[in-house]
Amino acid sequence: MRTWFCAALAGVLGLLFVGSLRLPGLGDEAITLISNLGQLAAVTAASVLCWVASRSDDRHPRAWRWLSLGVGAWAAGQVVWTCYEVTGTEVPFPSLSDVGFLIFPIASGVGLLLWLGSQSTLAARARDVLDGAIIALSLLVLSWVTSLGSVVAEGGSDWLSTGLSMAYPIGDVILGTLVLLAVARGRREERDVLVVLALGLGALALADSAYLYLVSIGSYTSADVVSSGWVFGFLLVGAAALGQHGIARRGSTAYADEHDQSLVAAALPYLPFGAAGIAVALDLVRTPEDPLVDVLLAASLVVFVLARQFLAMAENRRLFVELGRAHDLLEHQALHDHLTGLPNRALFTDRLDHALQRPTAELGLLFCDLDDFKQVNDVHGHDAGDLLLQLVAERLLGCVRGEDTVARLGGDEFAMLLDNPNDAERIATRVVEQMRRPFFLGGHEVKVTMSVGVTQHWATPPPTSQPRNRAEDRLAVPVLLTPPDDSVGSERGAVAHWLLRTADQAMYTAKTSGKARAVLSGSPTVPGAAVPREGEAVEETPV
Repeated sequence: MRTWFCAALAGVLGLLFVGSLRLPGLGDEAITLISNLGQLAAVTAASVLCWVASRSDDRHPRAWRWLSLGVGAWAAGQVVWTCYEVTGTEVPFPSLSDVGFLIFPIASGVGLLLWLGSQSTLAARARDVLDGAIIALSLLVLSWVTSLGSVVAEGGSDWLSTGLSMAYPIGDVILGTLVLLAVARGRREERDVLVVLALGLGALALADSAYLYLVSIGSYTSADVVSSGWVFGFLLVGAAALGQHGIARRGSTAYADEHDQSLVAAALPYLPFGAAGIAVALDLVRTPEDPLVDVLLAASLVVFVLARQFLAMAENRRLFVELGRAHDLLEHQALHDHLTGLPNRALFTDRLDHALQRPTAELGLLFCDLDDFKQVNDVHGHDAGDLLLQLVAERLLGCVRGEDTVARLGGDEFAMLLDNPNDAERIATRVVEQMRRPFFLGGHEVKVTMSVGVTQHWATPPPTSQPRNRAEDRLAVPVLLTPPDDSVGSERGAVAHWLLRTADQAMYTAKTSGKARAVLSGSPTVPGAAVPREGEAVEETPV
């Protein structure tokens, strides 16, 4: 708000300047003096305010210093110009004043480049280059139609004069390109300052174009209203600097919003493109006999816009791929244990539910718990305990096939989901044996054991007519456990809960029986029976 208040004040001062040129009774000399002194006051104030902003803005101090230098160079050129006109001497072209005037776009351009900074990625730099090319060509078309074309057409044998005449609009094109890029990329808190700065530089460009046109037709005087363009322009530059000074004094934290870009800011490079298209069309209607330059400039613009759209399409595709990878990563993190990389309880439960949905839902379930894991943390520290859990996970994975699931349920509890229930006892025995091998944690040998509870789920009751192996002989009479036709998700969930509970109870029995062993639940389950009630005893058998 402060920035726009300063801009409004600059507008009021500019109107007062225009009014002073229209005061009745003023002679030509007085008007010339008012015009030159007004321009000198405006540009001097702008240079001083830019320097003040460089002292208070800790984000862009060098940018403001270069802007102050450029505006100060214009002020020096204006001093020379004023001396010529006040003394009644005809201003030569070129003159020493042109040196200061032409330093302005160079130094100010450096300042705007410092403001823009550098992008971190190649795609971002390419985007800035193409946006800058679109803006520059668009402004060049506008300058060609309004002033630069006439300068080239009127150019004579004096190449220095012609070159200097072309340097002014080209400098305006460069500054306009940079400031519009800054507006498009600027942060939210800076945007008002940059917009006001863009308005100021735009007013200067209009004044330069009007000056070149009036000079080409031989009717320019310092008393002309075109002088007000420079006054308005530098007053707005000073207003932008004063607004930035106010932001720095408030200590705003809005700079943290690095990627806040409005739709208008994103479309900003295409606004001058539209204006250039209209200008080319009007120029072709006005002078259809010589369309070559207009057509070449328009074709170049179209090529750069197409390249920019191709880059945007490629960037969108890259972002889409990165978004897919990020989604996969987040999904993996949500369903896997961050320490061991194993599936967590949620993913294990989901896979158990899917296994129970199969027509031939036969599976084995192992509930595993490390014995005396707390002592490892107490003696060797939590880092060693974390390393131990990772090594345990690796050994558990080595005990099963690729289609089986090993999960960490939490703490030192693990679970295994086996596709073949016949493998349950064999794998449980392997797990117990593997855990008896010592672990090496940071140069220390650590011995731990594991207690395992085993339960099984069968698609159909085991046929009694077939010979049973010794493990089956140790099983109690099956308690049939899955609800009829397994069609209700809540009932299937009850089965999954029961399987986990019986395996947990078997594991607890293994611990109370001396640890470092596996116990088979005496309740393997098959479809067709009711789920036992919570707390109902389950017969268990050592493996």
